Amino acid sequence: MIHYFLVLVFLVPWTAIGILIVLFGKLINPGGQISHQAGRIWGLGILVVSKMKIEVTGLDKIDPKTQYIFLGNHTSAFDIPAVYWGIENKLGMLAKKQLKYVPFFGWAMWAAGHFFVDRNNHRKAVAVMDQVAIQLSKNKDHSLMVFPEGTRSLDGQLQRFKKGAFILALDTGIPVVPLVINGAFAAKTKHGNSIHATNIKISILAPIDPSKYSHAGRQGFVDDVHKLYEEHYIAP
Repeated sequence: MIHYFLVLVFLVPWTAIGILIVLFGKLINPGGQISHQAGRIWGLGILVVSKMKIEVTGLDKIDPKTQYIFLGNHTSAFDIPAVYWGIENKLGMLAKKQLKYVPFFGWAMWAAGHFFVDRNNHRKAVAVMDQVAIQLSKNKDHSLMVFPEGTRSLDGQLQRFKKGAFILALDTGIPVVPLVINGAFAAKTKHGNSIHATNIKISILAPIDPSKYSHAGRQGFVDDVHKLYEEHYIAP
């Protein structure tokens, strides 16, 4: 509990500093390089203070300057800083629409190139994915990070994947890269009030060419990727 409290005390000013850098960076560097590096350093700071050790394997399978749609299983709040620090590619994430209106924090997310989805309105969510596709086509150095389960797993078990990211890959032709995250659930559960220092391992699997699938066969695309997670994810 003391460790948890100390991390929270650190998180507030550390995030505030990160927000200021991201907003200022957007003004002087609209391309987002400064914002991206600020996000990576923000993630590293949280990991260090929380005493998390990060191991990333498979970096040789991706090009930091190539555009991908990264997918990750989601069991802990530490998934986000771990991915930010572990992956060099400039990327944005999908977030709840409500976060967009949070003063400073939501503005910084927008400035950093994140995308907001109305999860309660399927039609609007589809429209946002269309906007994401347009933005990705304009910014070839910008990748997307998606947690296809939609929310954090309460028990650490792998959940079913939603189709949105896979349809986006089919629409844009952007390769999908599975990121299998092991160990984060032991660090902190969704409703837990304690943090446990642990090792978080990100396994980068080989990029998957969406042209191997069709829109009509998109469920096969989803199932094939889910099977990869079943093979590489170690459930608690």
